[in-house]
Amino acid sequence: MSLLSAAHTLVIPIPRHEWAPPAQGLQLDGIHLGPKSELHITVVSGRLGRELSGSLGSGMLDGPVRQVFQSLDWSYERTGRRLLLCKPMLTARHGPTAHSVIECLLMPAMADFHRHLGRWLGRELLVPPPHVTLYVAGRDRGIGVASPAQLRGLCVREIHAGEIPD
Repeated sequence: MSLLSAAHTLVIPIPRHEWAPPAQGLQLDGIHLGPKSELHITVVSGRLGRELSGSLGSGMLDGPVRQVFQSLDWSYERTGRRLLLCKPMLTARHGPTAHSVIECLLMPAMADFHRHLGRWLGRELLVPPPHVTLYVAGRDRGIGVASPAQLRGLCVREIHAGEIPD
């Protein structure tokens, strides 16, 4: 089995017994957000995955890259820090704007893995902020966040305790 999905992504699924998806949608700032049906952490986005596939090839991805991935401790710590994100959509398939509610995580392996990937690609990679998408509107997959700067640009506001169920 290939390290990357058919969409060239690498995600870590979160078991329901560990962290269940929200049971229902919510209204936040006048926006109806639906609950995600499954929770996961995206380690490699489709864009980076396509670059890795093209530059490194399947032998490298399913050999050394997989070995490094499997050697790291992918445990995470929930921070309770939840953010409302907003992104204008550029295609007619989606509404004019996508929204997501995410919870930020602490996950040291994310930076370690991207350092390794950067060495193999011959450049420094930005480290995507570890997070889980909990709710979405306008785009079922949520909003990709490739870097801390991009997260700051997409963030509408921090969601305070009590605004949404735990």
